[in-house]
This record gives sequence, structure tokens and C-alpha cells, in this order.
Amino acid sequence: MLPTLAPLPPWARSPYWAVAAAAAAAVGGGAWLLRRLRRPSAEQLECARRLRLHAIGRIAGGEILDMLPVADAPTLPPTLIYQYEVGGVTYQVSQALHLVPVALDPASWIPGWPVQVKYDPANPGNSMVACEHWRGLAGPAPGPVSPRGATG
Repeated sequence: MLPTLAPLPPWARSPYWAVAAAAAAAVGGGAWLLRRLRRPSAEQLECARRLRLHAIGRIAGGEILDMLPVADAPTLPPTLIYQYEVGGVTYQVSQALHLVPVALDPASWIPGWPVQVKYDPANPGNSMVACEHWRGLAGPAPGPVSPRGATG
């Protein structure tokens, strides 16, 4: 003999619980999709990192070790590899200068030259040599990149 099932509670006999569950799932799925679509791009995250370092960073002296040109566009600023020392620890890091939207002098990223490095005091490995509002490289003052062909 098979066991008998208990009768359903009154709320489970109504079709409204299924509609409410479907509505809750739709709202949850919509919220997830909206959050996923509003996720910042890699460029936006890098810009936020640079601006945060500009706001809270400390400055240390460093040295440019090497430069790696951008493979697809040799006219763009390179990726700089540089080192600096904080608290007796030497850090060797890199920064892609082609992602920084300011005009930079090509003569300012010569290997062996000194550079000022802005680093995060809580995480000294997080550093930069240039951002939108600050530059630790030698050369003319930073400014916005002018459109191609613009004079001024």
C-alpha cells in the first residue's frame, strides 16, 4: 500500500503563488541583467585606479628599466617597466602609457632615467608614473591629448 500524501495547504491550491514566484524570478533576473550590463570596462577600471592613486598616493624615486612598444601601433606610447623602493623592498612594475589620455614626451621614457612613482601606501606594489592629472616623467607639463590635425 502506498503512503498517502497530506492535503495541500490553502495557499498552495491557489494559482497566485505561481504568479508571485514568476514575478519574483523576473525581477531578480532583471536586476542581475542590469547589474551585468552596467559593469565598468577595463579602461574605466584602469582610469579609476590611476585617479585613486593620484588622490592617495605617495611619491618615491625610481628608475625606468625598459620600454615595450605597442605591437599593433608603434607610434603609441610604450609600456614602461620601472622599479622603485619603499620600506627596503624593491618593486619592479609596469604601466601601459598608451592608456593614459595625456600628451607625453617620447624623450621622457628612456631606460636608465630617473622617474617619480606614485604608489598606494597600503599596497606599495600598486603604482603609476603618469595619470590624467600628474606625471612623474621628465618633459613638458601634461595636458589633454588634442585631436589629430588640430592646431594650437
